[in-house]
Amino acid sequence: MFKKLFVILSASLILLSGCMPFDNLKRDEVVEDEANDNEQAIPLHNINTTDDKYYKSLKNYEPGAARGEISYGVDNRIDVDELETGLMRISKETFSIDDYYFQNGQYLSKATIRNWLKRTSEESGESGDKFIQKGLNPEINEKAYQNASVDERKEMLKQNPKILSYILEQDYLQDSGKDSVKLAGISIALSFHSTYYFTVQDDQGRLHRDEKKLDGAEVKQFAQKTGQEVINRLRQHPELKDVPITVGLFHEEKHGAVVPGNYFAKTVVKGGQTKANWENVNEKYYFFPSSDAEEDHREDYNTFIQFEEKIKEYFPNYIGVVGKALYRNDRISKMTIEIPMQFNGKAEVISFTQYVNYLVKQYYPDEVVEVNIKSSLEQNESLIVSDPSNEDSVVHIY
Repeated sequence: MFKKLFVILSASLILLSGCMPFDNLKRDEVVEDEANDNEQAIPLHNINTTDDKYYKSLKNYEPGAARGEISYGVDNRIDVDELETGLMRISKETFSIDDYYFQNGQYLSKATIRNWLKRTSEESGESGDKFIQKGLNPEINEKAYQNASVDERKEMLKQNPKILSYILEQDYLQDSGKDSVKLAGISIALSFHSTYYFTVQDDQGRLHRDEKKLDGAEVKQFAQKTGQEVINRLRQHPELKDVPITVGLFHEEKHGAVVPGNYFAKTVVKGGQTKANWENVNEKYYFFPSSDAEEDHREDYNTFIQFEEKIKEYFPNYIGVVGKALYRNDRISKMTIEIPMQFNGKAEVISFTQYVNYLVKQYYPDEVVEVNIKSSLEQNESLIVSDPSNEDSVVHIY
């Protein structure tokens, strides 16, 4: 187990003398540990991190039927993470974390997903296990494409871009008695390009790359139509005919983006039904500081700048502060802040961490905030987790 040292922040703590400007800081828990390679995760327990509460997992782990496939469809890591965790967030509204277990998708195989991501005009590849094989992306004249020049091919692809990039499945199970579980719900995420990146090969084997920025309104229209078709196909599977289905529609960010894309619509279809009634999802990530954040959320932007200035005033080895905020219904749901610094010893880390914790309480009293403090070598030094539902923060010194 971790060797744990609990240190209560008080006026007598080393480096926090009465002359410090934050000596009235509330008593928060600091946890310092040394890693142990023999530490093992405990299954069947909920995990809590700030505002997130995760599903219980099954004792016997089952890899997803399409394990590893997601990286071929969504090539931006931050989009991959948000696609998965965001779908869990949406699923909680239908499948309570107190009543359901999480399992990686077991019904959509790699072959099925690969076939569905093709164009409707392309031939299906491998068998897809009880599912219709036809592609879901816009068709193209395959014969004309093969006979076209490089420039003509580029133009054809720009006029008929692939829009759907990936299909993610998550399964939700309930106890069925006698230490067994049964499928009680399924969640599907459909991920869509904001920019279509493609490559054309010429007769000499040389690759020509190009891209097409997609119209947001057209993507959303195509997404809802595609979502309905996926529901229809899922209902053809004998085991999925009568379970509730949740579908989330996700809009990816462009390559090189510093924040992920977002879910923009969702639907819940009751067992035995197929009709999707789409509901808008008002979520968006913002990077701080940025012109987008300043334009759309000026007050929050100014708060962040003031927070950053206080850090700059206090610590001479200041490098920079960046933040990422998830907005839900135009309010901050969670703010994650990263602070890289140049430290000279553990005492300096402790002192600086406590000061940052004090600032978080002052500037973000009503928001869930996670602060990661790192050395200039990208080594984790400390973690602060502040949640308005808890009087005290948790401060962790690595």
